[in-house]
Amino acid sequence: MSDIKSRKDEEITGRIRFKPVKTEPDVVYEKLWQRVMNSDAIIMGVSSVWKYASIAASVALLVVSSFLYKMYLEPRPLAYLEVTSMTGSKTQVLLPDSTVVWLNGNSHIRYPEVFDSETRQIELTGEAFFDVTENKEKPFIVNLDGMHVRVLGTEFNIWADPDSDLIETTLVEGSVALYNDTNSSSLPDKILVPGEQALFDKQSGSIEVRPVRTSSYTSWMTGDFFFEKITFGEILRVLERSFSVKFHLKNEPIKDVFLTAQFTHKESLEEILSILQISMRYKFEIRDRDVYIR
Repeated sequence: MSDIKSRKDEEITGRIRFKPVKTEPDVVYEKLWQRVMNSDAIIMGVSSVWKYASIAASVALLVVSSFLYKMYLEPRPLAYLEVTSMTGSKTQVLLPDSTVVWLNGNSHIRYPEVFDSETRQIELTGEAFFDVTENKEKPFIVNLDGMHVRVLGTEFNIWADPDSDLIETTLVEGSVALYNDTNSSSLPDKILVPGEQALFDKQSGSIEVRPVRTSSYTSWMTGDFFFEKITFGEILRVLERSFSVKFHLKNEPIKDVFLTAQFTHKESLEEILSILQISMRYKFEIRDRDVYIR
């Protein structure tokens, strides 16, 4: 398909002859310069002092016009801002359109100081919760590794750890459209409704959608956890993101065991693991930001 499009573009280019078009500033400069060059005709009979003063004034006007054009009219490249949330911290960011972003630890966003006239695009690495200001004329787009999420106004959570092969998009309110970067059409690969989560596989490009309890994936913001019929492996992933630690699981089969549990923000990671330990019967050891489970 791309080859056909490329050939058509070449055919069209071969048939069209482009003629340079003078912009409005170009026309203004040309008229001013002609005025400078024709100064002799304009000021015939005037003393040479006034003659050269008139020429100097015209040249000054040309220079000032050029400066003002470059300062106010010439397109400028977008200035970008970057925010990084350090390990163990959470950071709130207010975007130019009043969209609010909560960044989890070890996360990073990049966005323009002013959004352009057509879209609101940002880049994310790590995890963030978005409360997007509605604007039907300017879609909000989150660019990720191999895919992007497009919304008009909604609340959702994205987990995009660069060390993982998966990207999670969890929808709380509204709707979001997901596009694989290889998708060249205007139709999304998947559309989520509230209570759904999309898992994007970076290797295969596939997108799996499943129903979830959204609070299990947004609880990192408050520190309160409610896990309902969720695997132990999923619980560990949530705890990893909330406490900025890395789990090392030696007993692989236990990660597929389903659990239901509830914890508050007052409970430490050690207390949570001790409570889960009662039903799971494992041993754990915390070494700084590494947690070993046997």
